[in-house]
Amino acid sequence: MEERPYRAVGYRRVSSREQVEGFSLDAQETHINSFVQAQGWRLVQIYTDAGISAKKDSRRPALEQLLKDAKKGTFDVVIVDKIDRFYRHLGGLLSTLDQLHENNVSFASVQEKLDFTTPWGKLMLTVLGMLAEIYLDNLRQETRKGQRQRARQGSWIGGIPFGYCQGMCSECKDSNGEGYCPNYGQKNLGDGRNLIAHPIESQVVKMVFELYATGEYSHVTLAEKLNQTVIRLSDGIEVPARQKGRKNVKCPGRFGRDIIRDMIPRLSYTGKLPYVGMDKIGRHRRRQPPDEIFEGKHPAIISQELYDRAQDMRKIAHKNPKQRNGKTCKIYPLTGILQCSACGGGMRGESYLERRIYEDGYRVDRKLMCNQKVVSADLVEKQMVDFLRDVIEHAQGENLNVLQEEITNAQNRLERARELYLAGQINRSAYDDEQHRLESLLKDLRYNTVGATMTSLSIIRSGVAEWNTLSQFEQKRLLQLAVEAAWVRENAIVGVQPSIAFLSLLSTGSSGNMGVSGRPPQSYHLICLQGSAKRPG
Repeated sequence: MEERPYRAVGYRRVSSREQVEGFSLDAQETHINSFVQAQGWRLVQIYTDAGISAKKDSRRPALEQLLKDAKKGTFDVVIVDKIDRFYRHLGGLLSTLDQLHENNVSFASVQEKLDFTTPWGKLMLTVLGMLAEIYLDNLRQETRKGQRQRARQGSWIGGIPFGYCQGMCSECKDSNGEGYCPNYGQKNLGDGRNLIAHPIESQVVKMVFELYATGEYSHVTLAEKLNQTVIRLSDGIEVPARQKGRKNVKCPGRFGRDIIRDMIPRLSYTGKLPYVGMDKIGRHRRRQPPDEIFEGKHPAIISQELYDRAQDMRKIAHKNPKQRNGKTCKIYPLTGILQCSACGGGMRGESYLERRIYEDGYRVDRKLMCNQKVVSADLVEKQMVDFLRDVIEHAQGENLNVLQEEITNAQNRLERARELYLAGQINRSAYDDEQHRLESLLKDLRYNTVGATMTSLSIIRSGVAEWNTLSQFEQKRLLQLAVEAAWVRENAIVGVQPSIAFLSLLSTGSSGNMGVSGRPPQSYHLICLQGSAKRPG
């Protein structure tokens, strides 16, 4: 049986400068045609990239189409006049040859007399594929090192998020620049390397977090509000808020819920730089917790406290939808916290004949026939607030004030070190040493139990004092901050497991008949309020 001839395709390329200097596309095509005829192959097509460089970052539509067709199996061999017509970058050449090899497509170069269709050529192509794998693995490692170092220095990595721009006002190409930004065409406010706050978008970001943290808005309702919002600038000009859009994909315009959903988790709005590394094949792990968090050179748009409040509200909203079947849902602050002290079932918040109640989940599901009756939501919620108020009134805050001063001093020193480095008064080594030392100190303070208690005390104290004016979402967030679990018997809360941040406040003691039990396994702390509470096994 006669073997069919190889289906060959040619690839030719010339840059703009090379066109001027006389490197002809026609000459390349002539050489490719002569080579195909000499081999007895059949020329299927010639792909052409005219006026495009072969550097590693250049985008070549014809080459991209060639690689797509290679996956479809429409040809057997690729022919070029010279290798530099194909790639001028070793890494790109090796990687592309490896892709062709995986799709059973060979490669030949006329001028260099390379023919990978022969047995020895196929062996050489296999070796080149191994070299490509080694090269790319090493390149990924070096890329990871470089990106991590940039992050450590506070330099932004990746696309520019909504709320920021590069500050190159005189040559701005931002989609929310011309005709929208008041600084467009004026003196540059940045250096193009570090981000600055966009004068309009940054106000929108702050507004999003402030409204979302109230618990009164979902992603959809918040997007609807933004689409009706007008931002007033310092000079009195009013500008309607709009999203940034994506280049060649989506134009600036109305906000959607997806934009709000992506905006809320962004820690970078606090001036931090979360660093997420790449996976084993060099792809960024999107939507994953950061490996490390560094101080960024970009300005903060919102405070850390506002960000934390929004994240707490996000967790609550995930389990407590605001609407169901077109109706507003009621939020029960103790759902997920309150448990039956007899059987261990979770107490579910329900509405019954216009009454707010908590009911034993095991009993509802008929898993256990527990004697626990339904309890009044208003009654047990009041008991929990009274407990928090009692603890706070007897908590001592002298050590907390000292810690606050230490944190403030550490933050000021870190800022001063950055200013000295940018002014050229200290070198990189001295700056890195100071930054690492202060980062370590801040990290210790940030996760210190007393430091966490200080923050909790401030939030819980103000929340308890304004309990009746808080929304149901805010009430739930407050209780989750202070309490991990609580146990009820009949109509009374009989035990509380405080959160780690709230626990140290209890060491000062409180009034009433409260006592702290011993510490059962898993560092479990139980505050017995009345009688004894059983922690279900």
